Amino acid sequence: MNRGFALFTLLFALSAFFAAPPAYAEKIDIDLSRMSGTVVYAMVNQMVTEPQKFKGKIVNMSGVFSSYYDNETNQRYFGCVISDALACCSQGLAFELKKPHKYPQEYPDEGTEITIRGIFDIRTEEDGVGFPVIRDAEMFR
Repeated sequence: MNRGFALFTLLFALSAFFAAPPAYAEKIDIDLSRMSGTVVYAMVNQMVTEPQKFKGKIVNMSGVFSSYYDNETNQRYFGCVISDALACCSQGLAFELKKPHKYPQEYPDEGTEITIRGIFDIRTEEDGVGFPVIRDAEMFR
């Protein structure tokens, strides 16, 4: 066998092995979509009350789509809301999509089941108040 061909074959095989993984294969640090309602509710509550512990983590979450328009800031906020096991209490996280979408045309109806995946962060408003948000999110229905 030709040494050049063998070297080429080896390099080709190694390049495929060490190639960067596709974006959708990124590691999920916290997968809320696989947890029971009670555990999800508790985890989201902790994420809201202690956001610094989760900053930079990749989060996957299933819930219902919600949006809110703030008249003072003239800005619309989007959220993924989950209920606890008894459906008496709800907790949610805001999200910002990776790619811009037009509202309402390119968003689901309020209450539609969605899954979001993105990077947990803390958004600080002009008044210094911060809240947790899933940035660079992808939304699946």
